[in-house]
Amino acid sequence: MNKFSTATTLVALTLTLTSCGMFDVDDPYVGGDFAKLVQKEQEWGDTVKVIDNWGIEDSYRERIYSHKPEYFEFEAHGFLNEITIGVRVECDENGGKMTVSCLRNLRNVNWPYGPDIVFKDLDGNKMTNNDGYTVRMLDSMKVGKRTFKDVLEFDATGAEESSCNFDKFYVAASDGLLRIDLQDSITIERKP
Repeated sequence: MNKFSTATTLVALTLTLTSCGMFDVDDPYVGGDFAKLVQKEQEWGDTVKVIDNWGIEDSYRERIYSHKPEYFEFEAHGFLNEITIGVRVECDENGGKMTVSCLRNLRNVNWPYGPDIVFKDLDGNKMTNNDGYTVRMLDSMKVGKRTFKDVLEFDATGAEESSCNFDKFYVAASDGLLRIDLQDSITIERKP
C-alpha cells in the first residue's frame, strides 16, 4: 500500500469514527472509576438494618436510582441516629458532577438535604474538592462476611469546616449503604 492510499484510509477511518460519536467529546459521561456508579439500570428502595460498635441497632431507609450511563442517585435516612446522606452523580461533557449532601434531623424532606458538596470533572478513582472533602472509588469492601463491589467512599475528615455529622460513609453502587464512621469513633455497619 502506498503512502497516499494509507493516508486516505486513515482520513476515512477518522471521519467514520467521528460521525459515529467515537471522538465526540460533547457527549455526556462520567469520568474515571466513578463511571461504575452509572453502569446499571436500577430503581429500588429498601430498609437496611445496621449495628454500631457499641451493639446498638438501627434502620436506614435507602433508595437508589441509576440510569445507565447518565445518572445515579442514592439517599439514606437513619431512624435512631437521624443521619441523612445523599449522593447524586450527573453526566456532562467534562466528566460529570457528583453532589453529596449530609445533615441531621431531616426526615421526610426532599433533596437537597443540606449544603451541597460538589466534585466536578470526575477523573481517576480519587478526588478532593476545594473544601477538602474527598471521594474515592474502591473496587470492593468487606462488611461482615460479605464482599461488596464498586464502593463509593466519602471522606469529610480533611474538610476545614465540615457540614456533615460523620467522618465517612461507604455506598455500594448496586447494594446501597455499607458503613458510616461517626465523628466520635463510632462505626455503623450493615448487618449481615
